Amino acid sequence: MLADAPPQDARAAVVCVRPEGRRPLFFSGKLVGKKPGSKFPGDFETPLTAGSPRCITLLRSKVADWSLSVTTPGFTACKLAAPEFGYRVTYSAKSGARGLSCAQTAHAPIGPWKK
Repeated sequence: MLADAPPQDARAAVVCVRPEGRRPLFFSGKLVGKKPGSKFPGDFETPLTAGSPRCITLLRSKVADWSLSVTTPGFTACKLAAPEFGYRVTYSAKSGARGLSCAQTAHAPIGPWKK
């Protein structure tokens, strides 16, 4: 096992979004139950400000999965990949005349405070 690899039972993931452009952007997440009809607390929608990255810490659930997206009025939402627990992932979100685009820009394990 590599020293920088997170443990298999990592319980948290950090997802950051760095917005660009003039349109108002929103970062949202929802817990989707593995059983139909289940509802869970923890859903969020937070506004993004250009040039100011926003990070959210997500906790692992055994009965639900995270669904993440970046939205802006009038354009199709960008669906972000499911969080990788034990990692910090950063995305860039750009709004422009042609629509909304999202791309992963960084991926690093969440390390211990002390080694």
